[in-house]
Amino acid sequence: MTLTGTGTTAVDHTTGEDGATRSAGRPVIEIDHVTKRFDDYVAVADADFSIASGEFFSMLGPSGCGKTTTLRMIAGFETPTTGAIRLEGVDVSKVPPHKRNVNTVFQHYALFPHMNVWDNVAYGPRSRKKSARMDSAEVKRRVDEILDIVRLTDFAKRRPSQLSGGQQQRVALARALVNYPSALLLDEPLGALDLKLRHAMQFELKRIQREVGITFIYVTHDQEEALTMSDRIAVMNAGNVEQIGSPTDIYDVPSTVFVASFIGQANLWPGRQTAVSNGVAEVSVLGTSLKARAGATAIESGGHATLMVRPERVRVSLDPLSGEFVSVRGTVKDLTFQGPVIRVSITAPDGSVVLAHVGPEQRLPTLHPGEAVHVGWDPEASLVLPAADIPTTEDLEEMLDD
Repeated sequence: MTLTGTGTTAVDHTTGEDGATRSAGRPVIEIDHVTKRFDDYVAVADADFSIASGEFFSMLGPSGCGKTTTLRMIAGFETPTTGAIRLEGVDVSKVPPHKRNVNTVFQHYALFPHMNVWDNVAYGPRSRKKSARMDSAEVKRRVDEILDIVRLTDFAKRRPSQLSGGQQQRVALARALVNYPSALLLDEPLGALDLKLRHAMQFELKRIQREVGITFIYVTHDQEEALTMSDRIAVMNAGNVEQIGSPTDIYDVPSTVFVASFIGQANLWPGRQTAVSNGVAEVSVLGTSLKARAGATAIESGGHATLMVRPERVRVSLDPLSGEFVSVRGTVKDLTFQGPVIRVSITAPDGSVVLAHVGPEQRLPTLHPGEAVHVGWDPEASLVLPAADIPTTEDLEEMLDD
């Protein structure tokens, strides 16, 4: 069920010759080489991408990365220092928020406590200027339609204080969507909910977005939220857009060490790329030479590189691994039970730590610290990235808590 009259249609995306990620069809939002400075501080540096009609687009990154500033510029609460922001082809860089056809949902929903759900949602259509005001029948049709989509029809006569946190959030969504905005902007709207409800609302948000057919632009520092809901994700760091792509691309083919470390868990080992041919690289790492999938960035022979392997792709065995697997010997350092998997830390010959997530399908006997094992993976499960400082767990926690 798509909201009547939105006229939204999802489109494909392409990457231009300048590296900018743009919509192949009609974009709703265009961020055209936008930079935002606060005195000498660069909050956003030359952001250049577009967001398609009907797309669920997330901006993901640690505190201070520029994601909220970018959202505020789209909403009109901040003005770009340089560059332009276009809404449905029109430059709105200097247009005030109330004159832009976008709505914003914040972490705090700010519902009217003296109004019931139905009147909260109807407030927007009823508050329009005379020239754009709807008749009562059209207001009722729209409010009833959106309440049905957010599954609150049976709660229409309740006050906000009589609702759960998730229900209040859906009222805020309905109120923001009832005027059929070109895009809905969401600034960490799940942050005030408890963990279980937050997980449930991720699926609710995606369902609602699919049903209404309106572009959602979502800001979060929670990688799980972004991976669960998004059609595309922009990963931001220190004011720069490091990579834009589908959740699968961002997770499986990160373009930088920062993206690989921020999205999920990853083994990241510094080494040197000694050769590359037909998309297969040879990397000197972990005290040996291993075959790996070559990354998109060219690295000269003998140049510094970083090898990435996700821990769920690592296999642990008491016997040498056969077939196409590359492997090294190691010693079990630590084991942690995490429910669906056992997190195993193994020390490689050069002292590096290899992290493996061992599931029940591997049927390993009970391992003990100090035990000798073989660890390996399919070369296609690895990726060679340009050399960079590898963030520690403490670094990432500090970014998120800052």
